[in-house]
Amino acid sequence: MTYVLGLTGGIASGKSTVSDYLYEQGAVIIDADVVSREVVRPGAKGLSGLTAEFGQQILDEGGTLNRAALGDIIFNSKEKRDIVNGILHPLIKEEMLAQVESAAQKGTDVVVLAIPLLFESHCERYCDAVLVVDIDPNTQIQRLIERNGYTKEQAQARISSQMDPTERRKRADFVVDNNGSKEETYRQIDILLENVLE
Repeated sequence: MTYVLGLTGGIASGKSTVSDYLYEQGAVIIDADVVSREVVRPGAKGLSGLTAEFGQQILDEGGTLNRAALGDIIFNSKEKRDIVNGILHPLIKEEMLAQVESAAQKGTDVVVLAIPLLFESHCERYCDAVLVVDIDPNTQIQRLIERNGYTKEQAQARISSQMDPTERRKRADFVVDNNGSKEETYRQIDILLENVLE
């Protein structure tokens, strides 16, 4: 029986660190970010839907999606963010569920659905449990500034556009505190996996 674990958390909370470790422990990772890039490649339904809605301004010279241009549009408007999600989420969900089915048929023990907007897209219904990666807000802002070159205001805007961390924690089955060392984070995941696979 395949156990489907949803993995989510705020931007720059350390989801990739947790995902990479789960992969090392034998889990199959189905990453919404990877799938979302597939559905907006040139010629794909997602990109066609976005350009129909927002025009050519979201494309670069080669006709591929300019993520920064789209990001500037959606991070400042909940209405436009909802439009983008309405176009892309059904396509992403369909592909991810097909990958879960494929992994289950191969007898995989643990499949991880790594979805930044897991609760917002109501994908928790496809999971046996949800793991939230939690981090101190100041550390989160600092990581975004260092990783993406954002100003403090840009980092704060990205964080504010997401679900409130308290609400995310409340809805989680498991919470990994990612404020300490990687080793401390890994120990928490080991305990979780022991509980899941016992």
